[in-house]
Amino acid sequence: MGHAISLSQRRTARVTPRLRADSRLRQAAWFGGVSAIAFIVPLVFSSWLELQHDVYYLVYFIITFAMLGAYVRTSQISLTEVIGRHLTLSLALGVASGAFVTWSVLGRIDPTRHPSGNYFVFEIGSRGFVYGVVDSLLLSAFPGLIARELMQRNLAGARRRIAYGALTLVLVMIITATYHAGYKDLQNVPGIAQPEIGNTIISLPVIASANPVGSVLAHVSMHLAAVTHSYESKDRLPPQVFVGSGQ
Repeated sequence: MGHAISLSQRRTARVTPRLRADSRLRQAAWFGGVSAIAFIVPLVFSSWLELQHDVYYLVYFIITFAMLGAYVRTSQISLTEVIGRHLTLSLALGVASGAFVTWSVLGRIDPTRHPSGNYFVFEIGSRGFVYGVVDSLLLSAFPGLIARELMQRNLAGARRRIAYGALTLVLVMIITATYHAGYKDLQNVPGIAQPEIGNTIISLPVIASANPVGSVLAHVSMHLAAVTHSYESKDRLPPQVFVGSGQ
């Protein structure tokens, strides 16, 4: 004998797919909005207004933290849960990818001049450490969170893990290209291609583990290597800065 289906059950069956579709649309809107702002901030404050780079970074840091903080609160994401997931794998991949991108700076880019004294210490902390953290949150952690939400936080099983990784990779590449296109010195194919390659490697920890900690570690490693070895680099530390130029 078949089981009768109540009216409330029928309504629930219809509403659930609609709620999931609405949730995915909200995530897509968040990704599109944050990506647009990630392009506009360097375009306006760096390329057009040409703010002194430390002032520009302060604007970029504040806006990025505000955007990502609003996203995490609105989406009710538990950062403790995200950071605790597959932490060992994320850290291991972070060390490996960090070593590679650090070598790509130290071994493949010519050294340049850099400031001295207390200002150089400040630049290591700001342009090296903080800038690396903020970039990694925007360009690696955020796409990973969006992909996880689009998959309804269900990454169980090999197929869903592979789908998550592929989706995260696509989102990483989109926001990386969008962000770097805001810098006037990078508005060409080589200017976009190098950050795409570098940030794909940096994002491997979050792609493979859904945990961004390793990607933060790798991105900071690259920035610290760049600011100490190749301070005047164009694509590792945009916008390009020349020692003694006042920029």
